[in-house]
Amino acid sequence: MFPPTRSTCYNCDMNNIFQSKEWEQFKLATGYQKSYWVGDILVLQKNLPLGYSMLYAPMANSESGIWNLESGIKEFSKQIREIARQNNSIFFRLEFNVPVAGPNSKFKILDSRFGFAKAFEEMQPEHTLLLDLSKTEEELLSEMKQKGRYNIKVASKNEVKIHFGTSPNDIDSFYNLYEQTAKRHGITHRAKKYFIQLVEILSQKGYCRVYTAKKTIGGKETDLAAMIMVYSGETAIYMFGASNDDFKNTMAPYLMQWTAIRDAKEEKYKKYDFFGIAPDDNPKHPWAGVTRFKQQFGGQAAQIAGSYDLIIQPTAYQLFKIAEKIRR
Repeated sequence: MFPPTRSTCYNCDMNNIFQSKEWEQFKLATGYQKSYWVGDILVLQKNLPLGYSMLYAPMANSESGIWNLESGIKEFSKQIREIARQNNSIFFRLEFNVPVAGPNSKFKILDSRFGFAKAFEEMQPEHTLLLDLSKTEEELLSEMKQKGRYNIKVASKNEVKIHFGTSPNDIDSFYNLYEQTAKRHGITHRAKKYFIQLVEILSQKGYCRVYTAKKTIGGKETDLAAMIMVYSGETAIYMFGASNDDFKNTMAPYLMQWTAIRDAKEEKYKKYDFFGIAPDDNPKHPWAGVTRFKQQFGGQAAQIAGSYDLIIQPTAYQLFKIAEKIRR
């Protein structure tokens, strides 16, 4: 038995930032109303219109003892349904941060017997690009695209300087560029508070830092590009990025990215996760441009198992699904 409890982590996996007390604190500060630990799985509750809510377990690992036996999944599902009843939840989304399931994978057990169905959308990117940091710097450079290596040199010749930190000034530099980038591409963007909370909470234990590429132009230090890195177990994750389009000829994002890769390697991380690429190199995908940028650094494409929904209220779920498609 693993009764759900509010804000009590029994065996939370500190090797997975998305299933940590810090991530719980961050999400509660940025839009989620409640949190529970069901066994060693973090479950978040978010209010929806008309008095409904949804439940969400972010990027869970497969190592949890819950998945070892059908009885564990049954008990887990039972506890989730009870939390859902208390919160008038339409559905529970269970997200897996592990490679796509194989023919004998335990994920195959999440089928209609327990009310789960593959989610109609993902909360986190399902397709990504991974660098193996066990390789030497020479190997990493040789496996890059020629354009990637060239642009790193261009940025160096342009005297671009890379800085990282977690101060309010670092967050300001990132957000100013992030806001510019979002407006340039005509996309919605998050409020500044989201990034303040992300950096302040996660950086307390070294789980986050902000990189900024700068150059002195006309006697003034100018921000050219910025990004937020998040560190989870043995993986360094490139989570958010932004750039100044007025100075794109400096190729600052290339040197900034290479610096973060080298830092992660030096700090003994085993993988560098570019966190989100277009599936199947789809040229019409909204992420096609950023995917081409990430691919300049080499790496291997990977796909995680993604999300499964435990549907609690079928009619409301279908209406929510339609509303989400319209909204997006």
